[in-house]
Amino acid sequence: MINKSAQEIYRTFKQEIAKERIYDNTRGSSVLFEARTGVLRTKTYRAKYEAVDTVCSECGEEEQTAEHLLMFCKGLHPIVQDDGT
Repeated sequence: MINKSAQEIYRTFKQEIAKERIYDNTRGSSVLFEARTGVLRTKTYRAKYEAVDTVCSECGEEEQTAEHLLMFCKGLHPIVQDDGT
């Protein structure tokens, strides 16, 4: 699955044409939209349009890409839910 594009994965699991109710104008849905469309405002993305240092400001170890932030950044920690998970 790693070599498949997001669009190929989407087509594999999308069973019918129907309205998706995942975008509701909240901050979370805005971030989801940016991530799904490839325009998440990371430092690496912003460097395409302005002169910015692309090193992650959370950990300072790697370039700040969406993949780094979501999978590898040691400076980010998940928010603990009310139920302790």
